[in-house]
Amino acid sequence: MFDEALRIDNLHLSYRGLIGTAFSKPRALGFFESGIQPGEEELISGANLVLKKGETLCIGGGSGQGKSALLRVIAGLARPNLGKLYYFGEYIPPERLTALEVAKRQVGFVFQNGALISNLRVRDNIALPLRYHKVGTPTEIEDKINMAMDLMRVRDCASMFPHQLSVGMQKRVAIARSWAMGPQLLLMDEPTAGLDNYNRRNLLPLIDNMRTLFKTSIIIVTHDLMVAKELGCKITFLAQKTLTEPHSFDTWLHGDTEITKELFRDLRASG
Repeated sequence: MFDEALRIDNLHLSYRGLIGTAFSKPRALGFFESGIQPGEEELISGANLVLKKGETLCIGGGSGQGKSALLRVIAGLARPNLGKLYYFGEYIPPERLTALEVAKRQVGFVFQNGALISNLRVRDNIALPLRYHKVGTPTEIEDKINMAMDLMRVRDCASMFPHQLSVGMQKRVAIARSWAMGPQLLLMDEPTAGLDNYNRRNLLPLIDNMRTLFKTSIIIVTHDLMVAKELGCKITFLAQKTLTEPHSFDTWLHGDTEITKELFRDLRASG
């Protein structure tokens, strides 16, 4: 496990595990109960995943399959009913699987909508977690902020507020804020959603720079399958409540599976 950034063994997740999140269904069930209760509906049933250090992996699948919910479990924002999660070889038991515990393992999370603080300027949005967690001296924090802004090319808008930015720039700032904390594993939920072709083409090389320059391990939940092709990474699909074996974009594109026929139909037609 020493070369692994993340390992998921036999993960089960019901809607009960999502109580209090955007994915929850109204149910009067105890959040801290473990296991699957009789008659309980599962969203994910027996998922397994291994991500190597410095590797980028995309998670695809149809709408409503649980891709974003899985990412929240990995980030400690939702609790699985069953299964084991290992971060850089370290197992975190379910009762300790919280966002704070996961963040201590140098895991960062980028929300789909960016989740920027509206009344803070770009520089202060990026600085917020660094100052809150006192990550270094004031000078060291400033260096981290500047490095993150340069990596995501947002230094020119450092004094602007989120509402003054395009969607593409907001996403870059959100990624810069997470990256400034020095994550060894970065989780991204639909980073290209809502972007035009120009902003999308500009964003993907910046994401790839994290892997090539800093060996950051990255998991991207996306409906944009071309992301995997352009980043040269593998894709796993959440389908029928579990994860497939990860394969390259071209392997999926030219395959003969139900996933290929359903999700790659338009890409095959255009090719």
